[in-house]
Amino acid sequence: MTRADLVISPQVYTHGEVGPDATAYAVGKLEAALHHAPGPVLRTSLTLDAAAPGDRVDAHVDVNGVGLHVHAVGESLQEATDLMQDRLRSRLRRIRRRPQQGPDTPKQ
Repeated sequence: MTRADLVISPQVYTHGEVGPDATAYAVGKLEAALHHAPGPVLRTSLTLDAAAPGDRVDAHVDVNGVGLHVHAVGESLQEATDLMQDRLRSRLRRIRRRPQQGPDTPKQ
């Protein structure tokens, strides 16, 4: 398993009434998921939307030139954040399993 040692802090966008605790929780979950990235994380952004029908969390990530977008809707921002983290980890595992579809890995 490869671990990305450097995780870039995401740009965070909010819509509606999103408290600082919800923002910090979402950033922590995103950064935890990115520690499983199979390459360097070049850019991240996170959108928390409490104004949408259901609370929605979107994450956009660039892993060594491969763009990933995941989103989740839940009854609370915490639930949506947990779902987003699960989906992002799944996408990162898929890139690791199928390197021809993801970032180039250095040959040793």
